[in-house]
This record gives sequence, structure tokens and C-alpha cells, in this order.
Amino acid sequence: MERVLELIERKFLKDSELLEIEDSEFVISLKYKQPYNAHYNEYVVTININKIIKEYSVYLKHR
Repeated sequence: MERVLELIERKFLKDSELLEIEDSEFVISLKYKQPYNAHYNEYVVTININKIIKEYSVYLKHR
């Protein structure tokens, strides 16, 4: 759980870090939302923290 929150707080992630979030047992969903700017895409991460559902935005660099 701590690692997932650490990555979410950083916001701008690498490919491997986004996959790490996706594979976490605390993550309910990870969905592409929209282009954030010319270099990044925005994703919405929905997580379950002690039965409280929260959504966060994270960003991944375009290819």
C-alpha cells in the first residue's frame, strides 16, 4: 500500500511504475482519461484504502 501511495503522490510516472500500480491488490481500476499535454497522458487510478474508495490522477509520458 505504501509503495502505491508513494507512486501516486509523484504523479509523473515511468511505464514500469504505472504497471506496478496496476498490479497492486489495492487498485480497483486504472483507466486512460485524456491527453494531459503534448508529452503526457492522464490516467485515473481508483484505489481501496481501508474500505474507502479514492480516485487519483497520474501521468505517463507519450511514446
